[in-house]
Amino acid sequence: MAGSPFSLGWVMAQLFDARRLTIDELFSPPFNPVVQLPLVADLELARRRELALADLGDLLGDVASGVPHEKLDAVKAAAGNETQLAAALKDLHQAILDQLVADDQQIAGYQLGLMLSDTCWLPTVADGAETFMVMFQRGQVAALKAWLASAGDTIPAGSAGIIGHSLDNWQNWIEVNSPSISKNWKASTDATQIIKSLHIQSMTWHSVLVGDPQTSGAPSMTAWLQASSAVVRAARTVTVSVLRRFWWLLLLIAVVIGGVLAIVISNLHGASQVWTSILWVGGSVGISGAGLMSAVGKALSGVGSEVWDAARGDAEAWNVTWLPTLRQSRQQRRALDRAGVAMPALNPGLEAVIPPATLIVRPAPVPASGSPTP
Repeated sequence: MAGSPFSLGWVMAQLFDARRLTIDELFSPPFNPVVQLPLVADLELARRRELALADLGDLLGDVASGVPHEKLDAVKAAAGNETQLAAALKDLHQAILDQLVADDQQIAGYQLGLMLSDTCWLPTVADGAETFMVMFQRGQVAALKAWLASAGDTIPAGSAGIIGHSLDNWQNWIEVNSPSISKNWKASTDATQIIKSLHIQSMTWHSVLVGDPQTSGAPSMTAWLQASSAVVRAARTVTVSVLRRFWWLLLLIAVVIGGVLAIVISNLHGASQVWTSILWVGGSVGISGAGLMSAVGKALSGVGSEVWDAARGDAEAWNVTWLPTLRQSRQQRRALDRAGVAMPALNPGLEAVIPPATLIVRPAPVPASGSPTP
């Protein structure tokens, strides 16, 4: 089943680090147990862990059915003790590796789940900006892309390119903002916003790699606009590069044409002869240019579909990229534009009117006696 080895690694990482089981709280609305049934995000940590352990059992049956049942039983038995749970999970992890080592795609998908989860959850505000930026260094991202490529059919078709491009978007954003991130990490609220965005990003990447229909549909119009901007920037870069490399050829053509016209005009008499010669030279140049353009068009005819595929891949990546919404200076905005990074949209009218901590919870119902509900 596509996504199962990745999901197995992801769940193992969640169980080993309980913080990762609380990710749904970032999206959870205020909960009133009197008038609402709880969502998973509203459950106590112990109950969430029980659900994760049930998911773990199903995934082991799909991916690593040869792992001894007592390994999973030991994990379930240790669920109430953090130290014992960590030891049991390490033992189960080694058994999973032994089971999957003979299948390159399966073990790559499993390790991808572990590593991508670590990328989003190992950085913390307290440990400094280095813990964040190191996760997106060249070697780290290259390793993630290698696992994506090696996972093959165990992840949905096309998801490796989408996640790889989304990782590049984060790298480019960090490159532009790295001076301010390093300087102001502990002196501002930017660090909290960055880590929160990274946690939300983890859910989006997870959805793509398990084939969630909500993230595998058509890209949004905003994503297409960003992709089209990238195509225009690429075309401009190619044009400028060609002009810089072959300016002498264009200049030579212009000189030759100018010389031919000068000779024709100087050796002919009469306005009709001059204009006839000019039109003849112009027609010859036009026919030659048309032939050249036709040849170029044929040479580039196969490029169109590849450009379209690249643009679609770019749009799909932006559709699932969740960058922090930090204030950017004019210079930073120009640098982001040159790097092809879309500025995240912030809706202050919706997101900044009421802080999350002060949201009003619906009142509990009052019993018929008039006494408040306990």
